[in-house]
Amino acid sequence: EFIQSLQSRGLLRYDFYQKRWVWNEDTIRAEDITDNVLHLLSSKMNRLSDEMQMLLKVMACFGTSTNDSVISYLTQSPEFSGVRNGLEGAISDGFVIEDGVHNNFKFAHDKVR
Repeated sequence: EFIQSLQSRGLLRYDFYQKRWVWNEDTIRAEDITDNVLHLLSSKMNRLSDEMQMLLKVMACFGTSTNDSVISYLTQSPEFSGVRNGLEGAISDGFVIEDGVHNNFKFAHDKVR
């Protein structure tokens, strides 16, 4: 997201003549990266489907990780029936990482939680 933001603002561009990426390091260093990353993450999360937003909210209630059995239990409730679909989307969008060994799902970034 941050790299795409730099590119869209013209701070990073591909020079076809030189066949390489070019940027102004001083200008990029002057950016408030922490605020930008949080803003980009927040903006991206606001555009997520209702199912993914619900999943992230539910996972946040359990801390940094959630077990698959919790997800399975929740999907039995009509209120949380879309949580599994939300989980699949959150994994593919990079918000959640699957730990296949312990059947846990955790936030990819501590700021997501």
